[in-house]
Amino acid sequence: MLVRATRTISALTLRALFYATLFLVVVIVHVALTGALRAQGWNGGNSLFTSGAAVLGLVLVLVHIADYVREKRAAAREIERMRQGLPGGPCCVVWRGAESESDMPWELAGPLRARYPALARRLGVEGVALVDFEISAQGAAKNVHCVYAWPSDVFFEAAREALAHTKFVAKPKALVRYGASYRIPFVFRVSGAARLTDLGHRARTLRPSLRAAQQVVEKLRRSA
Repeated sequence: MLVRATRTISALTLRALFYATLFLVVVIVHVALTGALRAQGWNGGNSLFTSGAAVLGLVLVLVHIADYVREKRAAAREIERMRQGLPGGPCCVVWRGAESESDMPWELAGPLRARYPALARRLGVEGVALVDFEISAQGAAKNVHCVYAWPSDVFFEAAREALAHTKFVAKPKALVRYGASYRIPFVFRVSGAARLTDLGHRARTLRPSLRAAQQVVEKLRRSA
């Protein structure tokens, strides 16, 4: 099961929107304040100077507020990253295994939708979760267990959530044996993240956890 996520808005786009909004606010406040001062009898030079100083103060206040909010969000995101056990930066997972489970006597009754973990998507972290489960007589997944998840258990949580809302139906002429367990790999990919290795932003390949993940992936690929 391949799950892809795309970033709908980038940091540069957010910054551009912020400064565009700030520009509009500056223009509106400057024009309104200058007009109000002139209506009070101020001459052109004094009104422009006073309104410009007020607008400058407003810009400084807004920029400092934006920096404060950004720092608070970054700190909260870092705390959440550590809690979820995610790497600190972009990290790719290489997967060449089979995406379909043709040996299962069951097939999906509808689409299987997995929610890409929000923080992992924001950080550009890819992952994999190998899930073991049984299928009840009603076609629902039960006894869902995590066989392997890398680099964080949040990918297993997303896979388990997807299976909880999925229904299976027996394939035509298939021999269904209740109590049998099945395994489905969930591969979470961020579009374009596979090119991060060319940019030098990939996690260190010499880490034991990464070597173990690559070995597991190769075993799954050979057994598929």
